[in-house]
Amino acid sequence: MSKPGEPETARPLRAGVIGCGAMGQMHFNAYSRLEGAVEVAGLCDLDAARLAAAAEKFPQAHTTADYRELFAIANLDLLSICTMPNTHCDIAVAALEAGAHVLCEKPFAMDMAQADRMLAAAARVERHIQVGTNMRHMSQAGALRDIVASGAVGKPVYIRAWTYFTDIPWYAPHIVKCISAGGALASTAIHILDVALWVAGSPDVVAVAGSTHKTFPHKRRETAPTPAARDAYDVEDIAAAHIRLANGATLILEGTWAHERKQSHYSFEMICEKGTLTLDPVSVLVDEAGEIVDRTPEEFKEAADGWGASVNRELERFATAIRTGGAPAQSPREIRNLQRIQDAIYESAHSGREVRFDE
Repeated sequence: MSKPGEPETARPLRAGVIGCGAMGQMHFNAYSRLEGAVEVAGLCDLDAARLAAAAEKFPQAHTTADYRELFAIANLDLLSICTMPNTHCDIAVAALEAGAHVLCEKPFAMDMAQADRMLAAAARVERHIQVGTNMRHMSQAGALRDIVASGAVGKPVYIRAWTYFTDIPWYAPHIVKCISAGGALASTAIHILDVALWVAGSPDVVAVAGSTHKTFPHKRRETAPTPAARDAYDVEDIAAAHIRLANGATLILEGTWAHERKQSHYSFEMICEKGTLTLDPVSVLVDEAGEIVDRTPEEFKEAADGWGASVNRELERFATAIRTGGAPAQSPREIRNLQRIQDAIYESAHSGREVRFDE
């Protein structure tokens, strides 16, 4: 197995997936598209029916309910962790120590202490670790980042990023904070936060002021699948933050599971010195000598990448970085920055005070 900076052998990389629910299925299906470059060699899930269904698709894969057994037997080169966040740290550290590179679904960790433990383990054994914030792998996001980096619209000044969901994600225990790390912020808005920061050039953060709110059960009470699920609900379904960036820009983040719009929506609007960018629908408007000119790339005027395409590209790029010895999509600094912001929003919401990163 390769270390960062060292190319891998020509054989297919052996991939494992832990957690064979909806996200795990997207991961192993994405790996299966990389025929000849990656083979699904190991699958793990506590749910016997889910594991059996996955095994039917990949009969060559070792299957088990015990991730430690998987690491001992399957000789994995890379691993996708698609379980709930309260399990991420222990699984990731064990996988890294077993020699695998790791892509861990978001939220990365329950808190900064766990995130630092995971990042330290990766550095110690010279393996890559990534967090599954796949929106930065949408081709339109990459195009917007290139426009900002080129200087064509000047420096980012003000960013508003949002995730408006109309339904509570009852399909998994995202509603229980000790399992999920949080609700509308940690489980969903973290995606748009990551891609907005990335397009802006991945600046450091100076300070965060946040607030969280819980409208359930005043809203969506009847959508709870069981009384037990309704009673277990202890996370925010609205989160907001004012984030001051080291480059002088301001980022306003909004996330909710309780919006009454017809369809859920992820997007951001980035006002720069000489123009404004929007992620969805893709738009690039530039001030050229006082005239507002539409510079939206033609390829995105009709359609842009969806969720599935971004996950496929995310895993393809991760596998390529491992195979070639190249750099992965995210630096440890970016991963740590994202976790610090998440933690700071919750801390600020609890204390009622701004959290400064330079103190």
